[in-house]
Amino acid sequence: MAHESNNEKTQLTTKKIILIGIVLLTVLNFAHFLNLIKYVFGIFAFLFIGAGIAFILNILVSKYEKIYFPNSDYQLIIKSRRPMSVVFSILTIILVLLFLLYLVIPQLIRSIDLLSGELPGMYEKAVHWIDENSQRYPMIRQRLEEVDISGEEAINRGLGIISSWAFGPVSFVGMLFSKIIELFLAIVFSIYILFDKETLKGNFNKLINAYLSKDKRNYLLNVIQTANNTFTDFFLGVFKEALIIGLLCTIGMLILGLPYASTVGSVVGVSAIIPMFGAFLSAAIGALLIVVVDPVKAVIFIIFIVILQQVEENFIYPKVIGNNIGLPKIWVFAAIIVGGGFMGIIGILLGVPITATIYKLLAESVNERLN
Repeated sequence: MAHESNNEKTQLTTKKIILIGIVLLTVLNFAHFLNLIKYVFGIFAFLFIGAGIAFILNILVSKYEKIYFPNSDYQLIIKSRRPMSVVFSILTIILVLLFLLYLVIPQLIRSIDLLSGELPGMYEKAVHWIDENSQRYPMIRQRLEEVDISGEEAINRGLGIISSWAFGPVSFVGMLFSKIIELFLAIVFSIYILFDKETLKGNFNKLINAYLSKDKRNYLLNVIQTANNTFTDFFLGVFKEALIIGLLCTIGMLILGLPYASTVGSVVGVSAIIPMFGAFLSAAIGALLIVVVDPVKAVIFIIFIVILQQVEENFIYPKVIGNNIGLPKIWVFAAIIVGGGFMGIIGILLGVPITATIYKLLAESVNERLN
């Protein structure tokens, strides 16, 4: 018995030393570690994206399965329940996207046409105004004289830069095409996951039953269940927030008599899915649409959107999403900042539910130890 106890202590000590060594190596080579993660993510990107799409679609699929003749005993109904629920879920997302594009794209194209006609004159006026008010700043005046080009020439230069960027050696079109292919593969992979999710769950249970003890199994299942509940609540909260902020923006613009209320409201609602950066994106698109009609109203819109974004960040987002996933307001914003710093937009989207999952698991562990 004493020999077995010494062996267990030796194994535990060895595991701790290995774990500490891994942590130290990770900290000392953190930049290389991040590059390795990005490299691996790039290789398996469509699998990860597909799993994420499957997770989001599964929320809708589960809802539709409860609606699609749930009490029927007919084999045809039972066999078609999953395929039809998947089809209905995909169609729901497609219809929502088409509706938003129907509202936004035509108005955006119209505004770009108007802006392309008005921009040269606006450019000339801006240069003239700066020239008149730059007498006290000789350096600025010198720079303006060096860049003495007309409005049309400035537009042509800008289009030339965009053209060389889009069709040059690093082709934007080529990159876009590869991303479309990657997204298509991810969607196909997600559909396979949804059709075989019971089989995958059974295989996973067999795997952990074979290699993990009962306590470790229960802990792992608790982690997975906590993460599943947190991510589900988060994405449902994001959709609710997008709907609320989009409606508030549309109603506020109608009250203020601003143009393109429904279009800009849709853009603001969609961009609300991306915390922090979404505010700048929606403000830029909205101002671009309105400035062609009336520059003064564009200024009013920017003031309105700044106030609305403050309301969203301080009240709507923490209440609808923060409380929904059990994460205090301070950690919501910390998760957005840290997640964005690590993985950009994807990190911003996933930072909050990941932090909430860790927060809940840590709270459970602390309470157990205290008790």
